Amino acid sequence: MTPLKKIKFSFSTNAQIAFWALLFLFILYISYMSMGFTMALSRALLIFLCHLINFYVVFSFLTPSYFEKKKYFSFAAGILLLILLLTPFRLWLEKGFAINSALYGARKNIFGLVLFSEIAIAAFSSLLRIAVSTTETKRRIVEMGKLNLETELKFLKSQMSPHFLFNTINNVYSLSLSKSDKAPEALLKLSELLRYLLYECNHQVSLCREVDALQSYIELFQLRYEEPLNILLISSIEKKEMGIEPMLLIPILENAVKHSAIGVEKNAFVLIRLNEEGGTLKANFQNSKSKIFHYDDEASGIGLQNIKKRLSMLQLKEDALRINETESIFELTLKIPAQ
Repeated sequence: MTPLKKIKFSFSTNAQIAFWALLFLFILYISYMSMGFTMALSRALLIFLCHLINFYVVFSFLTPSYFEKKKYFSFAAGILLLILLLTPFRLWLEKGFAINSALYGARKNIFGLVLFSEIAIAAFSSLLRIAVSTTETKRRIVEMGKLNLETELKFLKSQMSPHFLFNTINNVYSLSLSKSDKAPEALLKLSELLRYLLYECNHQVSLCREVDALQSYIELFQLRYEEPLNILLISSIEKKEMGIEPMLLIPILENAVKHSAIGVEKNAFVLIRLNEEGGTLKANFQNSKSKIFHYDDEASGIGLQNIKKRLSMLQLKEDALRINETESIFELTLKIPAQ
């Protein structure tokens, strides 16, 4: 017999269950003090429904759509409109029950009590939503920290494959045997790239460091071939010290190089364009599509799925990553905020 799975309740769920249970019992008890059980239950259910509408309009719509986006005027207007709609309904509802109940005493007190209860429900709903959002933000920050470390390790083990490192080291060794002037520079570039990947990618990096890493990768890959490869990097960004999320561009470059079969097929190419649009880095990668490799093959390297996951955790727009392809060209455009 398969054991039942345990249901995990979040902080928000627990708080709401406790709140609604206590509120319903309180309304039912107050109503029962001055009327029969049947009328008390009817009154409690109807008032409970009003409070549910109030609470979840504020919790699920007004607070996340306006308050959390710092649209305070729209948020206040939404709260005011909601209370203006609910208060007359509540007054009409209360008049259908015992006006001289122990709760209200005098008829003139009904409006004040109804208005106070609706404002209190809206305030509690908003505060709970803010608390939940704050908790969720902290959780995402922790997960982003873990993901950065995992990405770094995966990059060294997979994206910067042993095959690539083996060929690069052999090429540097060959250059050193022939006493080529390129050997020291090649070894230095390999060392700088590894140092960058190991020690500088735990937080935001300057765009110039990421571009340098891209260029080092291209030059190290070129060492494997005598003929110049058709890999072109064009950067039209003036503010090269702007900060960006690290290790998003290099995996895409490696993916483009791999699937274009550059160095193997005659007309293969890779083109990278970098520019800035209103504080956003736009990175466009184009490469020829090889007949040998297939884009759904992600057995090696981090792959595009990992990039998409990181973008999702960074809470970027849905169009942050766009892919277009034809029979002969694969194009990827990445838009990420730069500071």
